Amino acid sequence: MLRLAALVSVVVTGALLVTRCDYVHGPFLGRVDQPVVLTGADLPEAIGLDPARATLWRWQDGWVQIPVQVDQRHVVPFGSQPPDNTTPGTTGTVYGYGSGGPTALQYSDPDTFVGADPDPGFDADDELVFMARDAGGPAPPGAERPPGTVAGTGRRIELTEPTDGDTGDVYLYYGTVGADPSAGRDYVHYDFVLDSGDYTSTYRRADGPNPEHSAVTTYAYELSMVDRWVTTDLTIAKGGVDVLDGFKARFSFSTCGRSNATFADAEGAFVANVDGPVRAVRSYVGANSGPLTQETWLFYSDRIEQVTDLRVHAIPGVMSFVDLSSAADGMLYSNSEMGGTTVQVDGDPVGDSVPSTLPTWEYLHGPQGGLTIAHETTSTSPLPATLEWVDDATPPYTECWGDGEYHGVAAHTIPTGIPNTDPRTVPFEELRSRRVVGVWGPEVGQSSWAPLWASQSLVDVVVSVAPA
Repeated sequence: MLRLAALVSVVVTGALLVTRCDYVHGPFLGRVDQPVVLTGADLPEAIGLDPARATLWRWQDGWVQIPVQVDQRHVVPFGSQPPDNTTPGTTGTVYGYGSGGPTALQYSDPDTFVGADPDPGFDADDELVFMARDAGGPAPPGAERPPGTVAGTGRRIELTEPTDGDTGDVYLYYGTVGADPSAGRDYVHYDFVLDSGDYTSTYRRADGPNPEHSAVTTYAYELSMVDRWVTTDLTIAKGGVDVLDGFKARFSFSTCGRSNATFADAEGAFVANVDGPVRAVRSYVGANSGPLTQETWLFYSDRIEQVTDLRVHAIPGVMSFVDLSSAADGMLYSNSEMGGTTVQVDGDPVGDSVPSTLPTWEYLHGPQGGLTIAHETTSTSPLPATLEWVDDATPPYTECWGDGEYHGVAAHTIPTGIPNTDPRTVPFEELRSRRVVGVWGPEVGQSSWAPLWASQSLVDVVVSVAPA
């Protein structure tokens, strides 16, 4: 991505800017915002590795250590919401209460009721994460292993870009005692701050709300959360403007019976809050009569991923969208179905022409900065989906929460009935939505690369592993 000649200066400028924020950039692979995520099943030789001693390296006229993160995961039952907010929780289920029920592979967290991974070593379910941009070239034959690493433990991980065959290499080694997987850098800062205090002793799992003042900060953006399901301010660092009213979901524009506000006000629990050097993980459950409905956020330095697993009884439909604030007015919106045309975000619907066909990519840009958005939905039952565009500061229907206005809303909508997706009732279907948002400074002003970014944002690089 961003390898087009017209954008070379932008990439170089970005690299120079973020160097001040501990950003390492290798000479290979142009996916500046994309992570590489490998499980223990992808790296069987590393099974049993102490995550605290994982080190990753690239060759660039010598060994350069790069940040790596291991996120542990294990299968755990959801449990059920406790009968009241004073019932103490116990480790072993997501809710910390109940007989168990359906299970799912979850991110481990010793500070929630999910608990730590029972296997403290790197196992088949765990994820090893690094940034594709940190890759280098192949180490020359005969090169000594990196300093502070254990002989015989090296693995060369070769990355190949499927679109053009470009390659990059990183090297995984078991570090000696005192190894630092972060390489002394931190791409993402996640501060999970509940107003009530400690999560396991104060969180109202039976009935919210649970106010918080949490934030994710990177060199590219700052995002704020004020409750489970309620994500508000998004400030693009280079533009310095908060362009977001909220990441929102509801049944339809005609009803507020179910929305992020009602989800946060009802039962719920956190799965995990993880702050690492490469990414942060924020995952929670509980959406009214869908107590197992789950949303997981993965935060990277230039990229935000939002994954929603719908687990609820049959519902009439659902929509999900990014609602901008009035501070985003003046940004231009386009998508894959608009043939290169744009509409201006201004809170005025007059003259807007946005097709209802669901796009494969979307693009917003202005002096405030830029957002590129890709979205995919996977379901075991085929469901029609459309796009609904709303840019109206005085909308004809009530906004469920926020500033009361709609700015630049491109709602991905399933307008027809959705069958049961709650695994507590058989039979059930599965429905997962994934939204990927790239965050760029205002200097990244060309939309011509958005299709390439979108095609890569949802497709991983090809990985091969061999002894170093």
